Amino acid sequence: ILYDNEPIRAVFFSSASGRTNDAMEVWGSEVPYLTGVETPEGNEVPNFQTTVTFSPSEFQTTFLAQYPEADLSGAPSAWFGAPEYASSGCVAAIPIGGVRVTGSDLRTLLGLRSARFSVSATDSAITFTVTGYGHGVGMSQYGANAMAKSGSTYREILTHYYTGVSIAPYPDL
Repeated sequence: ILYDNEPIRAVFFSSASGRTNDAMEVWGSEVPYLTGVETPEGNEVPNFQTTVTFSPSEFQTTFLAQYPEADLSGAPSAWFGAPEYASSGCVAAIPIGGVRVTGSDLRTLLGLRSARFSVSATDSAITFTVTGYGHGVGMSQYGANAMAKSGSTYREILTHYYTGVSIAPYPDL
């Protein structure tokens, strides 16, 4: 698979929630063939939506180890500001305790399956509801599978997920 006659970095992930992420929104650098596209996830995606719950003290310990400048005093519901969203619906960034954290960084820190999440906080629990699995850039494995089951060829699938690419001349499979 080529872009401007050079092999691409064919990144992939498990499953998205209707749209893939643009590389710029996740990794901060533009990759012309890694732009967000619609993706038809099938019903067979296991654990498509998951929840992860922390006690407020567990969350404080984990978060403050990485972001010691955060102010996590007062009610847990006041720790979280309004998230900013990427075009895919993933959290681009969210203020927590006065610190702006990317959705991708929070995903890594907390072990969330993806950066497409919502958060609810009470005095007894902080719950993340997460949809999909992976960084969301490039080809969705479950989306590609759904396209194949609907009759798309491998060429159609690859050129859908990796925009503006060409496929080197090999015999059709």
